Amino acid sequence: MEQLFRQEVLLGLLPRMESAIDTKTIHERLENQGIFVDLRTLQRHLRELEKRFPHVKSKPKSPTAKARIWWADRSLSRLSLLPTDAMSLVMIMNHASRFGMAAQVTNLSALHEYARSLMREARPSQDWSKKVISNTRFITLKPGKVDPQVLESLQKALLDDYAVEAQYLKRGAREAKSYRLLPLGLSYQDSNIYLSCVFANQPDTRPVALPLHRFISVKTIPEKIAPPEDYDINSVSAQRSLISLASDTPVPLRLLLSQEMYERLAEN
Repeated sequence: MEQLFRQEVLLGLLPRMESAIDTKTIHERLENQGIFVDLRTLQRHLRELEKRFPHVKSKPKSPTAKARIWWADRSLSRLSLLPTDAMSLVMIMNHASRFGMAAQVTNLSALHEYARSLMREARPSQDWSKKVISNTRFITLKPGKVDPQVLESLQKALLDDYAVEAQYLKRGAREAKSYRLLPLGLSYQDSNIYLSCVFANQPDTRPVALPLHRFISVKTIPEKIAPPEDYDINSVSAQRSLISLASDTPVPLRLLLSQEMYERLAEN
């Protein structure tokens, strides 16, 4: 119980990364709170915390120093997941990583590792990599390579309703050209990411879809570009460009299927 109390106090003492402190400073702050523990025991407690909690981090104080500095990622320390929720999150992120969002999952590695650590903690002896995977029986496309900076710039433009100037390489073109456009939405489909957008000075405001792997660079601009009225990425006009939708209404089809194929499709 005393050890658990010390660890709880330590978690509360650890600052953010920009204010990381060394072990000696942590030792002094514990003593200021009336908690007396020798330095080796404190070092052991800190190593245990780092192993148990992904948001507890450390690194050498300098390239040649043995002493370490410590901090906590407070955004993760406030997160609480049940082991079942952690399993769901790992499955979602593993699936996303396979189908066009590997770079985005890498950016969320701390959250990914936090979820995996909760699963390990629930069953320490279990290798969860043998229990939870992302799989498919169908042919999948290899994702196009997207510049992470391009995606981040477009995401920020979407959040703030900014127009952008983009260097974009059309299919079959030898050189990229500059385009001014207003990002409207992102669609993750067929292992690639598409931007739904409208161009500056476009005769109409029908959205177009551009694959992100053809963007060379993106920067925000102060220009005002009018969006389509009541834009919705789920609308027929948006989907027409994203997935080559050919009709405004569903088209009934009659198919002759084997019993086995019928049963397979009926499950979905």
